[in-house]
Amino acid sequence: MEWLVPICLFWTLIAMYLGGWPVEVVGGGPVRQVMGMFNSFILYLALWGGLRAALGGLGGLLWGAVIPTILATFAFPVIVWAGYMIMGVRVQKGEAPH
Repeated sequence: MEWLVPICLFWTLIAMYLGGWPVEVVGGGPVRQVMGMFNSFILYLALWGGLRAALGGLGGLLWGAVIPTILATFAFPVIVWAGYMIMGVRVQKGEAPH
């Protein structure tokens, strides 16, 4: 059940990050851009799972789910950048959303 939290949270975060922050996805076609988003999803879940495995032994829901979620969310811009770069697409600063 804990895996539902990062799975659902990712899609909300990616919508807010790409739609609400001053960033642009540049290069590649639509397929590469969508694959970059899925790569970001996989990297986010891998980071969350690694943090959960590392911190889960400290005990409880706080260290097993909440703290890994917060730490993975702080790393979100780097995860998205890496996920898109795998596909050869750049995420760069753009204009502020209107």
